Amino acid sequence: MVTISAQKTDSSESEKRSFWSSVDLLVIAGLMLTIAVIWRIVDQFVLDLGSTWMNIMPSKIFPLIIMLGFFWRFKRSEIDSVLGLSRKQFRAQIFMGIVLVLLISVFIDLGGTIIYATFFDPTYPLHLHIINPDLLGYLFCFFLVNAFLEESLFRGLIQNSLKTRISPNQAILSSAVMFGIWHAGWPLVNGITGIDMIIQVSSMVFFTTILGLLFGVYYEYFSSGQSLVGPIIAHTFFNFISECFKLGPEPVIEGPDLVFSTAGLMMVSFLLFFGVFIFLFIIFWRFRIEQIEVLGTQFKELLLSKIRVFQSSVPNENTKQDEV
Repeated sequence: MVTISAQKTDSSESEKRSFWSSVDLLVIAGLMLTIAVIWRIVDQFVLDLGSTWMNIMPSKIFPLIIMLGFFWRFKRSEIDSVLGLSRKQFRAQIFMGIVLVLLISVFIDLGGTIIYATFFDPTYPLHLHIINPDLLGYLFCFFLVNAFLEESLFRGLIQNSLKTRISPNQAILSSAVMFGIWHAGWPLVNGITGIDMIIQVSSMVFFTTILGLLFGVYYEYFSSGQSLVGPIIAHTFFNFISECFKLGPEPVIEGPDLVFSTAGLMMVSFLLFFGVFIFLFIIFWRFRIEQIEVLGTQFKELLLSKIRVFQSSVPNENTKQDEV
């Protein structure tokens, strides 16, 4: 009797595993997105965690754990290919992540204010405000978890699942729009109403959709669907810098600044934004990260050869003593 019971148990567990393993990827994506959305609504609007030191960490870490746990249990072999959490091209991905941080966070976000104050309005005060300086370490961890969740969910699971039904370009656009709508709640949480609410919600959805498109093109074409390490790094630091460090007399609240103190600063920031993003779109569409790796290797070899030539041209101390 014990043997029969054990066999039945093993059979039922095997059937359970095979059921979840065979579920359509699009259904899994919808389920994981639903879990994330419900948790986000509860944390933002019901518990109001965005106004606490914790921020909405539960809506980030628990959906991520649920998604990773599901794939680890039932689709372990697809964690790399579906969620984009692969170590392939690791060094090149880190390099590109840093490049994106410098171009988006430093050049656009902080650089726009510096350019405006330097060339257009020298009287514009460049005061650096650090939001919640005592929580910077925690906030960095928060934005790191957030980047892992949003990139593996929207660029990984959702974009890859949509590709089973529609073209890659349509999948990129659809996942980017979902990503934009995902961010629409923050102006509402901040209590903005009327026309200002419409403007800020529209701005938030528009700019995050553009960012989603950029990261989607990066993953699908530039990275050939191999890894999301670069976007995760860029996403982490982009949020961390834009939400924790404010340069100039802008609103000193957490979150990206959607309202500018002067029209001139807004124009400079927008021009930088569109210029940099158009440039990045062209690069990610036309080139592949393997080409960056080749260029990096060639540059390294060229640099080493120059160093060797320089060293050989400089006489060492022993040679000088022999000559004397």
